[in-house]
Amino acid sequence: MSKVTKLGAVTAALAGSALAVGAVVAVPAVASDSGPVEAGIVVHKIDDLPADFINGVDISTVLSLEESGVAFRDWDGEEADLFEILADVDVNYVRIRVWNDPFDEHGNGYGGGTVDAERATIIAKRATEAGMRVLVDFHYSDFWADPGKQAEPKAWEGMSVAQKADAAEAYTVATLQLMKDEGVDVGMVQIGNETNNAVADVSGWADMSQIFSAGSAAVREVYPDALVALHFTNPETAGRYATAAQQLDLYDVDYDVFASSYYPFWHGSLSNLTSVLTHVADTYDKQVMVAEVSWAFTLEDGDGHENVVRASTDTSAYPVSVQGQATAVRDVMAAVNNVGDAGIGVFYWEPAWLPVGPPSALAANQLLWEEFGSGWATSYAGGYDPVDAGLWYGGSAWENQALFDYDGYPHESLRVFQYARTGAIADLAVSSVATVSITVTDGDPITLPGTVLVTYNDDSTENQAVTWSDGVSWIESPGVYQIDGVTSEGHATSATVTVLAANLIINPGFEDPDVSMWTTTGTSVNVRATDDPYEGSRSTHFYSGSAFNFTLSQVVTGIPEGDYVASAYFQGRSAAAGEETRLSVSSDSVEQSVEFFLGGYAVWRNPVTPAVTVGPDGVATVTASFTLTAEAWGTMDLFVLTPAVDSSVDTSALAAKVAQAESINRTAYTHESLAVMDDALSIARIVLAGSNPSQGKVDEALELLTDAMNALELGEHAPDPTVEAISVTVTEGDAIVLPATVRVTYFDASFDDQAVTWSDSVGWISTPGVYEVSGVTSAGWPAKATITVMTRNYVVNPSFEEGDSPWIVTGTGAEITTNGDSFHGDRSVAFWAGADFFFNVSQTITGVPEGSYALSASTQGGEPGGVGVKALTVTASGGTQTVPLQLAGWQGDVGYRTAMTDAVVVGPDGQITVEASFDLNAGAWGTIDMFELVYFSTDVVDTSALAALVAEAEAIDRDGYTAESLAALDDAIEKARIVLASSRPLQADVDAATALLAAAMAGLSTGPAPAPTITASAATVRPGDTVTVTVSGLDELEVEIGVASTYQALATAPVVWGAATASITIPMSITPGIHHIQVRDMASNILAQYEINVLAASGGGLASTGATVSLLMVLALALIAIGVLMVGAKVGRDRVA
Repeated sequence: MSKVTKLGAVTAALAGSALAVGAVVAVPAVASDSGPVEAGIVVHKIDDLPADFINGVDISTVLSLEESGVAFRDWDGEEADLFEILADVDVNYVRIRVWNDPFDEHGNGYGGGTVDAERATIIAKRATEAGMRVLVDFHYSDFWADPGKQAEPKAWEGMSVAQKADAAEAYTVATLQLMKDEGVDVGMVQIGNETNNAVADVSGWADMSQIFSAGSAAVREVYPDALVALHFTNPETAGRYATAAQQLDLYDVDYDVFASSYYPFWHGSLSNLTSVLTHVADTYDKQVMVAEVSWAFTLEDGDGHENVVRASTDTSAYPVSVQGQATAVRDVMAAVNNVGDAGIGVFYWEPAWLPVGPPSALAANQLLWEEFGSGWATSYAGGYDPVDAGLWYGGSAWENQALFDYDGYPHESLRVFQYARTGAIADLAVSSVATVSITVTDGDPITLPGTVLVTYNDDSTENQAVTWSDGVSWIESPGVYQIDGVTSEGHATSATVTVLAANLIINPGFEDPDVSMWTTTGTSVNVRATDDPYEGSRSTHFYSGSAFNFTLSQVVTGIPEGDYVASAYFQGRSAAAGEETRLSVSSDSVEQSVEFFLGGYAVWRNPVTPAVTVGPDGVATVTASFTLTAEAWGTMDLFVLTPAVDSSVDTSALAAKVAQAESINRTAYTHESLAVMDDALSIARIVLAGSNPSQGKVDEALELLTDAMNALELGEHAPDPTVEAISVTVTEGDAIVLPATVRVTYFDASFDDQAVTWSDSVGWISTPGVYEVSGVTSAGWPAKATITVMTRNYVVNPSFEEGDSPWIVTGTGAEITTNGDSFHGDRSVAFWAGADFFFNVSQTITGVPEGSYALSASTQGGEPGGVGVKALTVTASGGTQTVPLQLAGWQGDVGYRTAMTDAVVVGPDGQITVEASFDLNAGAWGTIDMFELVYFSTDVVDTSALAALVAEAEAIDRDGYTAESLAALDDAIEKARIVLASSRPLQADVDAATALLAAAMAGLSTGPAPAPTITASAATVRPGDTVTVTVSGLDELEVEIGVASTYQALATAPVVWGAATASITIPMSITPGIHHIQVRDMASNILAQYEINVLAASGGGLASTGATVSLLMVLALALIAIGVLMVGAKVGRDRVA
């Protein structure tokens, strides 16, 4: 490799430095007729790529992102429309998912863009107006459809397959007609999303094909020239696509395109992708494409919600970088193109799904996700999808795979569709350095490789020698360790060393056919079964239809003397009353055991026994014993007998020192001293990672790290300390109490607690929302508090968790009980009866403030004997409101149904009654839970003028205004932002904040201009000495520089960007004593002066009153000229193809 030297550029840079000018020059990619474009990344050209190859993106979340305040920027850094940005890089197709009804019964969106037909049409129309075609992706569901879930739309519940087919056709026609009426250029329609196993809760190829055919017929009716696509995933599964295509052909499904998802971290090799798509194309005369692909540019979280691709994901296929993104997409394009003419294109999935705010603003992000649906799911989706969205709702989970950075600036990988046609070249750079992973058993030698593979951005590779740290020598017990290394070219790498505990159990996971070492007693236990293993393919399984008991044990011999513990993995039906499950280890008539409880399918328990001492005989017995009730079942796997950990070793001081080292402000210290500390820190982490380190190693590592931290050397500037960020959460109506002190942490991780004075803005908070209040510490450091005010639920004990409760349950068949079907917590009202029954659940609440309130509650259950009457009612002095309740099925299948009444008015008496009444037929069952009575605002408050005024105030150029007037402005902005952050602001507060901010803006005062500043190269001089004088902050074209007490002009100097420099000679005639160097304007007004002490002359010489003006300007201009000449003479760059 050769290094690029651009001498002209260096010269010009020096000149720019002399002129104190900063500039950013954007250099566009330049294509030549004979070669690729110059770029910042390398993309190999794809030969014979058709002109109409689809360069597609799925941007279904765009509306929700824009509604949440996300902005996108063009290549010049200016805010721009996303569709124009995409069209500018040759994106020619936009894919848009469509959900039937992604809203709950109250109109709250499910998230993920909340894209129904109407919102999809808005997106599609914008794509068409930007010159791109549209692929409409029907999920035939109200929320996400993929191989793991294909839930039917709520409106289709109870329909037969034929009825669903009719509904699918009607819905498809209606949606497409809506788009056609808006002039949308629909080029392709996708019938179902990743329909490996089902579509709209319809499974089996015969029935699924009815849905596919119905959707296809709808497309042919509305957009007869559009392509019909069917979409599947998991191309790595042998025979999957061949079977799907064969079944579609068998049932004569009318479609044009067989589409596949392909994510490099999940879906196998590209050669296999090309192979399976080629088989479909050639065998059934279909076009093929990749409908979804992506890759990550970072593993850093962008919004506080865990991402799909994270540290534990297999990202070995490509570097996690912008270069890696471009290479991954280019390779998938090539794989599709390699199919031949049938390979029509590729879609990147959600390249613009950016954070709505940073992780530090998680509470504010959550409000945006909930309100606008800009995260992958809202809590409102939990009723429709309780297993996934109901548990894991939140943020994007995809932002680290976007083709934009977290601030909305495009990555160069966004240009991959262009670069794949031309090719792109860049300076040779390291793309990735391989890391190492090895696994050994405790006691085995640890040998790290002598080289690691280095990959460059042109896909070339080389093995570079690597020097590892001495961390291996600190490993002395089982654990997972990271050893740092550096290659011969200075590239960092690491090795993950996993040291497994020596397991003395023979055939611990039952994988070996010989199970003679295992002994069982009792019945209904099957050693070496294939049911539900923890790892591998075998387990020990148990089940009986009646009560039973058994044991499984192994006698281990030849054990060295010492203390040992046993462990194993167990899963099975949740424990029932009267059952006992226990793991034990015994030796020399001494037994140690631990009781555990089974928790359900695939809920693995891993109990560890206390230690038992093995004596000279070297024998120990490990036993699992079970006493179970009828219908109990489960499996056990991976038994372990290993030396016990020495619990007397104290690692607390070392852990604390590591935490301190990790929290220092590294910018404060020199690179060299940090390197020494990092070496010691790496050793400390290795020692702490061990399951059983010796006290000697712990103490030695602590001493090393302590010495290294004590030896840290400060750099040029000590950074400001960090002030603790305060977070306070209160319920609406409760007092907001902010702490009297905050912790101030300094660069060396030391800290103190300082008194803090908080802004009176906190007094403006009265309603639910997330607010920020400023403060200042006693030492003058700025502080910030984030205050979250939660909506108050006026129902007492709303989810029945408290034993002492005001709830009244009358009638039969219902009781407040602990059960597994509660919506919140462990308790709810559960009901069932074998005959027709009626019951009522009620509570009267007092002390409720005047206003409007709405009541909600959640139910689940069934009515096999017929639909009864179920109602939720709220009554107050202002009237009564009632809404029907639903028993739509078991929550594990269909989720809970939440009903909410209209608002009722509470008067001065402050009393309100909430109740749920059920009149049910025999056999009805279910639960009702989580009653919520919340304030319901009916006021229409206009905050637009205040929001516009805040934006105007924040855009003010603050230069020149007095600190006092700016402080008043900041205070008014803060209060205005508090009002805007409220979930239900009061008009009076909006008006007051608007008036306060307008007054602060009108009161901005400029004050006197700051005086120029002057420096001199010497403060003590003698006559004849030369002194260099520099003055800044000037608003003149030229200044005069001289010396006084009796003023003598010595030089004039031009003012360049507010500064002037000149060298003056102290006159020989000046008398010893205190004098001043003065800078004057050309009218002889004094602008600045600098005190000097003139000593007596030390020798003879000619008097001089002349001056030499600084040559900096001349030098700068000369350097620029030289730079231009040299750039013109030598334009050569080492490039890589």
